[in-house]
Amino acid sequence: MAGYRPQIGSEVADAIRHLPPEVKRALRAAIRALAMNPAAGEPLHGELHGRFKYRVRRYRVVYRVDRAARVVHIVAVGHRRSVYEEVAELLHSRK
Repeated sequence: MAGYRPQIGSEVADAIRHLPPEVKRALRAAIRALAMNPAAGEPLHGELHGRFKYRVRRYRVVYRVDRAARVVHIVAVGHRRSVYEEVAELLHSRK
């Protein structure tokens, strides 16, 4: 079975670019793992329902899965302390 294609927006790519090298390496490995198995993460609840989180050290990858298109959309990457609020703000600003 072929994997999924990861899709990373420019804002997320920019956020990753500013992280320490060892965190970048771990995030790249995590995104590859999610492309092979999108069910590896944990589902989020509340206003973030329909998205998943994947732990990478103290950081989180927040993503959603488009099974029909076989794409893993990386919504955000950030420190666990603030990433969920950032995603919620992003969702509110799009409405």
